[in-house]
Amino acid sequence: MPTHRILYNNTTTIPFLKRPELMAKGESTSADAAKLLQALESRGLLARDEYERLRDGNSLPAGAPEEALAWLVDAGLLTKGQSRRLEPELASLINQQVPGYQMLTRLGQGAMGTVYKARQLSMDRFVAIKILHPKLAANPDYIQRFLREAHLAAKFSSNNVVQAIDVGQAGPLNYFVMEYVEGTTVKEELEKGRIFKEKEAVEIVVQIAQALHHAHSRKLIHRDIKPANIILTKDGIAKLADLGLARMTTDLESAKAEKGLAIGTPYYMAPEQVRSKEDVDSRADLYSLGATFYHMVTGRPPFDHPTVNEVLKAHLTEALVPPDHLNTKLTSGVGEVVELMMAKKRANRYRSPEGLIIDLECILREEPPRIARQKIDTEILKGLTHGDEDDEADDEEAEPMIPIWWAYALGGGLALSLVLNLLLAMK
Repeated sequence: MPTHRILYNNTTTIPFLKRPELMAKGESTSADAAKLLQALESRGLLARDEYERLRDGNSLPAGAPEEALAWLVDAGLLTKGQSRRLEPELASLINQQVPGYQMLTRLGQGAMGTVYKARQLSMDRFVAIKILHPKLAANPDYIQRFLREAHLAAKFSSNNVVQAIDVGQAGPLNYFVMEYVEGTTVKEELEKGRIFKEKEAVEIVVQIAQALHHAHSRKLIHRDIKPANIILTKDGIAKLADLGLARMTTDLESAKAEKGLAIGTPYYMAPEQVRSKEDVDSRADLYSLGATFYHMVTGRPPFDHPTVNEVLKAHLTEALVPPDHLNTKLTSGVGEVVELMMAKKRANRYRSPEGLIIDLECILREEPPRIARQKIDTEILKGLTHGDEDDEADDEEAEPMIPIWWAYALGGGLALSLVLNLLLAMK
C-alpha cells in the first residue's frame, strides 16, 4: 500500500481591526462593501476566515466601496499595489463578476473552486457558478480540466444530473455555470445521524442508477459517486453532481496520463480504482454507488477504518459485512443487491446500470431481486460442482496495486487536485 501525505491548510490569522473614525457603533457593513469582500475572497485575495470575520463582524465602513478598499489596505489585508489594480474594476467586482450574472452567496468550496449562488439576469433565475481557484487558474492544465468538466456535464440531459448551462472566462475568472438545485445532500443527512429507510434509499439509488445508465450509454464514467455528490430536492428528486473526475471511457490519452493515481474518494472507491487500472468503466461507478447505498441504510461506510491506507486495503481484501446484518430492518434483497454492486471482481458485478435498475424496481414492488438472486444461485451451484476451484483467471486480484508517490505527485498539474480530492474528502 502507498504512503499518503495529509495536507493541512495553514492560514495565518490576521488581527481583527476596526476603524472607529470610519464606522459608528452599531452601523452595519454596506451591501456594496459586502459584495466587495465576497469578490476578494473568490479571487483568493482574502482568506476564508478573514472574509467571514469581516462579513460577520460589521467592521467595514458603511460608505463607498473606495473607502472599504482603503480600509483593507490600512488594516494590512491588501497591499497598496493590489488596491491600485482593483480600483478601475470596482464596479464590475461589486455588481457583476461574471457578465450576465449577479453573484449572491457562497454555497461551498472544493479542491478545484468555490461555488456561488447567482442570478442569471437575462432569464431572471437562480444558478450556481463554480469559480476556479485563482492560484489554479495560473496553470493551463487546470483550466483544461475545468473546461473538460463543463463539456462532459453538457453531454448529460438527464433529470437526475445537475445540468450545465455555460462556461467561460471573465478577466481573471474562469467560471462554470450550472443548474441551481435547492435541497440537501445525502452526506449532510448522514452527518445529522439519519439512517435512510429502505424504500426511500432505494428510490434515491434507482434515480442515480438512471443517471449512470444515461452516462453509460454515452460512454461516460463519473468516478466519484459518494453521498456528498447526491443532491436531494424538496420534490424528492435525486441529482448527481460534480463531474470534476469524470471522463470518457474512450479517452485513452487521459487514462494513460492518470496511470499511478488512485482517483476517487477512499470510502467509496472500487478496487480497480484503488489499483489505478487504466480501463475503469461504469462498473466502478456501480461499486461506488453500492458503497453509498450501504452507508445510507447502515449509517456507516462499508469499510469504516481510521486511515486511508486501511480503507483502500479493505476495498481490495476485506470481506463485506452484508448491510442487512447491520440493519436487521432491511430485506435480504437489499443485501443481495449491495453485495452484487460491491463485488471485488468487477466481472461479478452488474454488467450495466440497467441490470441494477431492474433489481431495484423489483425491491420497490416487494419482489426478490431477479438478477442478484439468479447470480447468487448460479454461484452456489458452481461451488457445489467445482468445490473451491475457480476456473476464471483472477487477473484483477493477481495484479498488485501500483505504488503512488504522493510527495512527487503534488507537483503535477492534474495530480494535485486528484490527490486533494482523495485525501481531504474521506467522508
